[in-house]
Amino acid sequence: MTKYFRRPAGVKDYLPPEVRKKRRIENIMGDILGKWGYEEVIAPSFEYLDTFVASGKPGFAEKVFKFFDRQGGVMALRPDITTSIARMVATHYSDHDTPLRFCYMANVFRFRELRKGRDQEFYQTGAELIGIPGIEADIEIILLASRILKEIGIKDFIINVGHIKFLEGLLDEIDDAPSLKDKIAQAIKDKNFVLLESLIETSTLKSKTKKTFLALPQFYGGPKILDELIKFPLNEKCREAISELERLWRMLKGFNNVHLTFDPGLARGMDYYTGIVFEIYSPQAGFPMGGGGRYDTLLDKFNGSRPATGFALTEEVILSVLERDMKDNYEPHYLYYTPAKYIEAFHKAEEMRKQGYTVKMVPSTNTGAKL
Repeated sequence: MTKYFRRPAGVKDYLPPEVRKKRRIENIMGDILGKWGYEEVIAPSFEYLDTFVASGKPGFAEKVFKFFDRQGGVMALRPDITTSIARMVATHYSDHDTPLRFCYMANVFRFRELRKGRDQEFYQTGAELIGIPGIEADIEIILLASRILKEIGIKDFIINVGHIKFLEGLLDEIDDAPSLKDKIAQAIKDKNFVLLESLIETSTLKSKTKKTFLALPQFYGGPKILDELIKFPLNEKCREAISELERLWRMLKGFNNVHLTFDPGLARGMDYYTGIVFEIYSPQAGFPMGGGGRYDTLLDKFNGSRPATGFALTEEVILSVLERDMKDNYEPHYLYYTPAKYIEAFHKAEEMRKQGYTVKMVPSTNTGAKL
């Protein structure tokens, strides 16, 4: 097979049965988002590279697919939609004072190591709530994501919640060693606790700081871990983060169908998060079904300072979870015709379509054909 007939690595073909399932869940998700007041936007497939680099840390540009326009400008395929929406808000809603609720269904592109379940093009459905600073906005986003998953048929999932300020507070304790700080931050983000232990044990950090970092792998689970964690010698930023997580729990525990766990050191993949963050897991999937969180400073990059929070669900992972229970009930009617009977067959097909049937016309040389 020549290279022109090979599919590039990291992308996939969606054949009709898969597309029908995809559209089915998108219709349900779109209906819920609309009822919650979220209006759909469509972002460009590519933007200037600077638009995305503005929201990321050094090295972020290496994670996006880049190309040049005819004027020599460096463009990038969108690695996420949130940044594009932040730019859209600054462009079109600079004088808009009331909260904005936007949603989207779109493909995104990320250059990353290829392995099973990590495509370089994938589809997201997401929502952004812009203009509300309080924890109520974070709760709305979590409850909305939960409602969507339940309505499309996923009953068993966990929402794992963390706080970026907690991790920042811990890292503030090693400000005098920037290179060590970056390595420790990456180890925590990758959940590489073996490397984390090695870095901490061989460092010259204070013993109380070492103790807190080395305890991080233990602090995952129910709300009781927050009570245990507060006993450690933490700075004010860490304590404020834990306090906010406790408040979130107190407000959400009345919702019996929302299963929360806590991971104060949770670090999301994008670099613009500033507060509460979360990821959603199913025991039937090896990757998160989605996630999100607060990004209060992202719009600052576009001269449009506003608090914001949101989430994105990864459709491919969701479809893999639903695969066993989601049947393809596509049953078209086939109407065979001979060339001499084409017009008659066409009108017959139209009559059937008006009655709600799916009709496919098929030419036939069989003299026994109906039309």
